[in-house]
Amino acid sequence: MGGRDQNDQDRKRVIERRRSASAPGLYRPALIAACVGLLFSLVGAAAVARWETRVNKSEFDSAAETEAIVMQNGMNEYIGRLVALRTLFESANGDVTRSEFETFSTRLFERHPGMLRVAWLPRISRAERDGYEAAAIADGVAGYQIRSLGKDGFAVAPELDEYFPVFFSTQPKTSAVYGMDYATIPDRRAALERARDNDRIAATPTILYQPREAGRLPDVLVAVPVYARGAPRDTTADRRRNLSGYVIGIFDLPLLMQAIRANAGANLAVSVNVYPPASGQAGADDALPDYSSAAAAPQSMRAVARRLHWSGVLRIGDAGWRVRAMPTPGGPMQTAYDRAIGVLIVGMLLTLSLSAYLMLAGRNSRRLALANRKVLELAQSDILTGLPNRAFFLARLDELNGRKDAGPGFSILMLDLDRFKNVNDSLGHSAGDALLRQVALRLKSALCESDVLARLGGDEFAIIQEGCADRRASSTELAARIAKLVAEPFLLPGHRVEIGTSIGIAIAPEHGRDQEQLLKKADLALYRSKSLGRNCFTIYDEAMSAELEARNTLEGDLRDAISRCQLEVHYQPFVDAGSGEHCGFEALVRWRHPSRGLIPPDQFIALAEETGLIVPLGEWVLRRACADAASWPSDARIAVNLSPVQFKEADLFDVIRAALRDAGLPPERLEIEITESVLLERGVENHAFMERLKSIGIGLALDDFGTGYSSLSYLTVFPFDKIKIDKSFIRNLTHQPRSSAIISSIVTLARGLDMSVTAEGVETREEFERLQSLGVNFAQGYLFGRPQPIGQIAFDAVPQPSQRDAA
Repeated sequence: MGGRDQNDQDRKRVIERRRSASAPGLYRPALIAACVGLLFSLVGAAAVARWETRVNKSEFDSAAETEAIVMQNGMNEYIGRLVALRTLFESANGDVTRSEFETFSTRLFERHPGMLRVAWLPRISRAERDGYEAAAIADGVAGYQIRSLGKDGFAVAPELDEYFPVFFSTQPKTSAVYGMDYATIPDRRAALERARDNDRIAATPTILYQPREAGRLPDVLVAVPVYARGAPRDTTADRRRNLSGYVIGIFDLPLLMQAIRANAGANLAVSVNVYPPASGQAGADDALPDYSSAAAAPQSMRAVARRLHWSGVLRIGDAGWRVRAMPTPGGPMQTAYDRAIGVLIVGMLLTLSLSAYLMLAGRNSRRLALANRKVLELAQSDILTGLPNRAFFLARLDELNGRKDAGPGFSILMLDLDRFKNVNDSLGHSAGDALLRQVALRLKSALCESDVLARLGGDEFAIIQEGCADRRASSTELAARIAKLVAEPFLLPGHRVEIGTSIGIAIAPEHGRDQEQLLKKADLALYRSKSLGRNCFTIYDEAMSAELEARNTLEGDLRDAISRCQLEVHYQPFVDAGSGEHCGFEALVRWRHPSRGLIPPDQFIALAEETGLIVPLGEWVLRRACADAASWPSDARIAVNLSPVQFKEADLFDVIRAALRDAGLPPERLEIEITESVLLERGVENHAFMERLKSIGIGLALDDFGTGYSSLSYLTVFPFDKIKIDKSFIRNLTHQPRSSAIISSIVTLARGLDMSVTAEGVETREEFERLQSLGVNFAQGYLFGRPQPIGQIAFDAVPQPSQRDAA
């Protein structure tokens, strides 16, 4: 009793421990929801903040660029008026008088604040100096003398070769600027020389030597070169020789910028600083602006660079003043992040609400929901891929067909993976399962929310597409998209796999509404896609049902034909290309139908392979051919084709050996022809089988070489004795040089591998002669004889290619 009580106590402790351990689990979803919600709220707020920053920067950049364009256009207008003064001097028939200059310049810059003064600086030689000084005095400029700038200020200019003094000016005639020789002021002389040599407007920051009432403010000197009327100025030497003087403008930059922005209706949300041109000296980042639209905004370039700003250049002549724009402090262009804060608050509220709800949810309801969901998923889901299964698919199809309003219709797409069996056989079922899961993911990525995707089983999938106005166009577009997706390579552990998909499409109500009929018609369309070469799609049409019925009838007739021996073997000769003598015959099956007559093999061989009838049919042809060949001359060989389906039969080697033994035919006289498709599957097993055939003396030929995959590795790995060149190359031989080159390459390759070459489809003498020159060993075609029954073959007749032409 004591032991039992101890066990009960232990069990109770375990139960209590489990209960206590499960208690935190009830709150785990709430805690996770709180953490995830907080994380998403922060991430969402950060994302919105970044978005607001990008939007604000984009708007600001646009506004700042607009302001820069306005300032540049205004500056260009002022410069253009100076250029108009140059035109006055260069177009005048005589000398421009002082009154004409003053009148023209006064009107030109009327109501244009920011232009401090305009002056004319003629080019005066030493010989002309006295005359100009006298003329200025005569015009009312008392005591006019050409003066130069020295260490102690201005003084009478010494004797020089040439001078550039202020001769005309918009300043009063009593102003001290008259007679100032710009050539003696280094920075101004440099600007004059740039303007002269480049025939362009030059500008430079300057300091007035007659300070204004407001003190020394940032000013700009603009020099416009004037050349002699009609004189050439193509080269620098021409410009220096033919220079007449300069039109000079002095701008009050702050007043000028303020006037330009005021006239254009400046955007007050954008503050603009204009800095002098970069001089390359240290401390340029700490330079203060020549013009600032807002005193409260950062002034130095270093301070501006720390915040949102826009950079540009204001071109004045050949110099560039640096422009920096920034949002006006407290203005609408500053980012407030209101939306980001709103997103964060809403996210936090939602997170709190969700966490509270999850904490209040009971354990039983949670377990019940999980159990119900699990049961439903197991009942209608495919465990491997997680897709709906056949039951769900059929239920949904019934639901669509049972709607009272009939709805707009829908489409069914049946999918079957191509070459999936190869993956399963070569890499194993685990690789096949992994491939199916990847295929399911790709298919889901190609669908809309309203589409239904299900795995019916194996490598078959099905899709219901609804909600499309043009169902035919929508279904074909979806099928094409899926075919492209599935055709892309899949990466499995250690392998790269390529498959395809065949798709059949049925449309309701165009093809009916009955579930069984729709699925059957989609299957028929799928079968058509596979017969067309796979990795394609087909929409059902009524002809497919008729073809199915005809196919079923033909299949029944073929079964009867095999059992009733209605099949015949015809033989087509192949000859030695050197001597033209018969070497042997290829066995070709024909079906003599009791009502349809002789049916060629291309109308029933594919059906026989699909239905498996090729196995008894192929065995019958092999036995018949060996028996017939046994009565031929001992040097005549017989070639028999084997289907890829026959290679999958485990007793094929025994069947071949039994046919030889029963006919009494030496194995050396039998040649087995194999197409390249046989080599794609079960490579190791097929190689071993072919080695067994070789070991008893049977010859092996690679048939239709050049039309399939044509991998050269087949020729080195598999023990072939002969290569048969497909007739498609022979058909173009005489009029397409590339065909000759290909055949020549094949012959050279075969010789290197100790193989012979047979050319199929030879129909003309010209083709045969060309093949002889290329070194082909054997030839076969209508030129040497059509396929004939055994009774019509004449072994004594020697073929004469020169007298036969089947063309």
